[in-house]
Amino acid sequence: MHSSQDHFIGYEKIFESQTKWNLTPADLRAFKKTDWVVTEKIHGANFCITTDGSNVRFAKRKEFLQPGEDFFGFKSKESRLINQVNEIFKILQAEAKVPLKVFVYGELFGGEYPHPDVPSVTNVQAVQTGVYYSPDIEFCAFDIAIVENNNLASRNYKDYHKALTIFQQVGMMNALPLFVGKYETALAYHPEFDSTIPGLLGLPKLPFANKAEGIVIKPVKSFWLESAKGRIRPILKIKIPEFAEDSRFHQATKWHQQQSSNYSQIVSTEEWLDGVMLALITETRLHNVISKIGRVSATNTKVKQQLMQLLVTDVLSTFNEEYGKLFSTLPSPSQANLIAKLQRESENLVERYFTNKI
Repeated sequence: MHSSQDHFIGYEKIFESQTKWNLTPADLRAFKKTDWVVTEKIHGANFCITTDGSNVRFAKRKEFLQPGEDFFGFKSKESRLINQVNEIFKILQAEAKVPLKVFVYGELFGGEYPHPDVPSVTNVQAVQTGVYYSPDIEFCAFDIAIVENNNLASRNYKDYHKALTIFQQVGMMNALPLFVGKYETALAYHPEFDSTIPGLLGLPKLPFANKAEGIVIKPVKSFWLESAKGRIRPILKIKIPEFAEDSRFHQATKWHQQQSSNYSQIVSTEEWLDGVMLALITETRLHNVISKIGRVSATNTKVKQQLMQLLVTDVLSTFNEEYGKLFSTLPSPSQANLIAKLQRESENLVERYFTNKI
């Protein structure tokens, strides 16, 4: 039985724009007083290893893995990860006065490295495509959270440098700093560069550009912001355009602004929202949704249906952040029409994925 750990807490949402934080002048002053760290964002699948000292469990984005579930081939690294997380637990428990539960969050990645001198690994598939990291599946840790006395509401994160020291102590790969310093400088860090990960794994450089997905920016000392949506951790991800899930969405937004200033071509609100919503149904978003649930078999109709619904939910989440209020002003038949179209287009994209492997 896993009763004490059955309530998994996933990693908090990472925002792509600081405007979503609704910062107050006091927040900004606090931001400017503390150091921030920039790390490379790895294009993979969110993964968590957790233990209470006696039982180690693994989880994907939102739930624990089922016994025997080989999420993106992590099992090849399972025993090493168990040993490392047990070591992390011992270090942290020795410093604590109360019983702990430890969560190590990171990214599963790799599975392909097309270099003539690097042999491929049999029976391994890439977790995500677009960046080449390693011929084998790897895990890179980026955060440690602790819960005291099994009180899940009291979860807190270790400061970046403390986590870094612990990861290095147990030999676990971790997100290394590209920059540490002022908030404004971190924010201005150019996200376009060749991935540093193959080099860290001792692999030779590829004979072509191998751009990183982008960067993650967070405070060196972990803290929370109080917002209208509750407590949030001020962590930002900035992706290069090739990996942005909503680049078409932003293009549609710009197009609308141009149209609005041209009175001869004003489009109706419904047409405009239709264009914006459909612009969010992208291959990149689909791949990212798949990374949260694991590989899907073309023959498993139930899971394909689940994937389609998750894609729809993901699109609506982004859409509603920007246009939820405007959408609610439409008549009910128009709203239903747009949602039906969203579901149809999402289903088409999922079908194309399985027939052509887009």
